[in-house]
Amino acid sequence: MAGFYLHIPFCRKACHYCDFHFSTQLSKIDEMVAAMKQEIDSRASDWSDTVFETIYLGGGTPSLLGIDQLKDLIDHAYDKLAFSADLEFTLECNPEDITAERLSPVEGARREQTQHRHSVF
Repeated sequence: MAGFYLHIPFCRKACHYCDFHFSTQLSKIDEMVAAMKQEIDSRASDWSDTVFETIYLGGGTPSLLGIDQLKDLIDHAYDKLAFSADLEFTLECNPEDITAERLSPVEGARREQTQHRHSVF
């Protein structure tokens, strides 16, 4: 089973218990999204025979991405990589970030058959 993980390294604040790489410099999110899309482009040929069964956006706090940023990143991955017809999609979220509008790019992300899971922490 192949899984596709994107680490979104941004947080509103530093948590004393967290050992993951993160930044509280939210002004850099657009640059990171562009860099992640470039990385997907540069690695797509390495994964040409791979069908991913899961896509997981973790962090950091992926729910800090704006609606357009989230949709752009998801759509780019779908354009460049192969995903299973019964794909499971997971997005880590902070409770204060969850609204129907903010989750709509995930819920409508090109695949009606996708199983969506939102991990709230």
